[in-house]
Amino acid sequence: MPTILIEKQTPQVTVLTLNRPERRNALTIELLSELNAAIKIASDQPDERVIVLRGAGAAFCTGLDLKEAADQTKAHATAEMVANTLIAISQARLTTIAAVHGAAVAGGAGIMSACDFVVAAQRTKIGYPEVRRGLVAGLVMTFLRWQVMEELWSSSVKDDVELALKYHMRARESEEAREGIAAFNEKRKPKWIA
Repeated sequence: MPTILIEKQTPQVTVLTLNRPERRNALTIELLSELNAAIKIASDQPDERVIVLRGAGAAFCTGLDLKEAADQTKAHATAEMVANTLIAISQARLTTIAAVHGAAVAGGAGIMSACDFVVAAQRTKIGYPEVRRGLVAGLVMTFLRWQVMEELWSSSVKDDVELALKYHMRARESEEAREGIAAFNEKRKPKWIA
């Protein structure tokens, strides 16, 4: 089953739906890869003007799939895919709109924030709860900060995101982060090391 559904609303509008409703559209390497490919395909269409991002089921996106994130061998690839996705969305030649409902938290809030416009349903929960899992929202927050600064000054978002990725990976590989992810997956309170 595809993790991204592609629907042409009109010749100028493509709707991309995050399609993992059973996991509240949690981000995996597969989903991020499909999303990047879909953004590129839409961007390559000469008549295309708008990409709408939305989530299937009860939530827009709840961030990284912490089951996949528990696998340290995939940690760097996942973080790199998140960074690439944020860049792809923000630098798309098309207008990007996030149609948000339910929850847009962690990486989901980052994807939402990378869009040009956000339309949110009432009572949508938006936030960066990573700190409760021993993680830092540094990658997304650095990206967003530099995205705003680039609008004001000319600097390279790509270079800054790569630096943020380096620091993000250091934090992701910490004992605290592993414990936070394990506690989430085991449905228990974390036993913090420090």
